[in-house]
Amino acid sequence: MRLDELTWKEVGEYLRSNRQMIVPIGTCEQHGPHLPLNTDTLVVDKLAEYLSEEAGMLVGPTLNYGVNLPCDRGYAGTCSTTKELLKGFFGSLLKWWKEQGFRRFFVLSAHGDPHHIEALEASDPETVVVLELYDFDMTGVLEKQHGAKHACEAETSVMMYLFREKVRSAEIQDFETPFEDFKPYLIHEKIEAIEGAPGNQGYPSWADAEKGKILFSRMKKHALEWLLRNTEKERSKK
Repeated sequence: MRLDELTWKEVGEYLRSNRQMIVPIGTCEQHGPHLPLNTDTLVVDKLAEYLSEEAGMLVGPTLNYGVNLPCDRGYAGTCSTTKELLKGFFGSLLKWWKEQGFRRFFVLSAHGDPHHIEALEASDPETVVVLELYDFDMTGVLEKQHGAKHACEAETSVMMYLFREKVRSAEIQDFETPFEDFKPYLIHEKIEAIEGAPGNQGYPSWADAEKGKILFSRMKKHALEWLLRNTEKERSKK
C-alpha cells in the first residue's frame, strides 16, 4: 500500500484509523563491481512491502539518495548528500505530513553509514524511529564473516536470493580492509580512495542464494518485531 499510488482523499481516509507511515530510504551508491548502485533501494523497498502487508501500514515514497563515504566519490555514478542536508530535507517532508495528521514514521535503511543514520534520526526525533535492516543476528549463516560489511557475503547473498538477475557473479572480487584501518573512512575522517579496493568490503565470493533466503527471513522477522514493538509504544501514548 503505497502513499504515492493513492489519491489525497484515499490518504485522508487512511488517516482516520492510522497515523503512522513506513518510509524506505535508499541510496545511489556503488556496491563493488558485481552489484548495482540501487542495491540498498531494492532491498529496503522489498522489506517495506512485506511490513506494509503484515501491519496494514502505508508506505511513503522511497528516498533514493543518502550520505555515502567520501572515499567512494571516485566510483562512477555514486552520489551523496551531506548529513546536514539530508536531515533538513527529510525533516521538511515530515513537517508537511505531520501537518496533515501523520504522527509516527518508521524509517527503513539498508545503508549503515553512521552519518546517514544520524541524519535520519535527527530529522524529527519526536516522531522518527530508524531501523538499519542488516542489524540482526547472522549467527550460523555466514561462513567467512561475522556480520554484514558492504557488498559482502551477507549483502550479496540477499541480492542473489531476491534479485538474482541483477548480480554480476563473474565480476565478484573479495577485498577487506581491517576494521581499525577502515574506521577512519567509516566516520568520514579519511576521504581519499582506499587503494586497490573494488568497492566492496568482505567476501562476496562466499555468497549464495540459500544463505540469502535465511538472512532475508531473519531480516523480516527482526523488522516486524521492531515495527510492532514501536507501534505498541505509540499506542500506549494515546
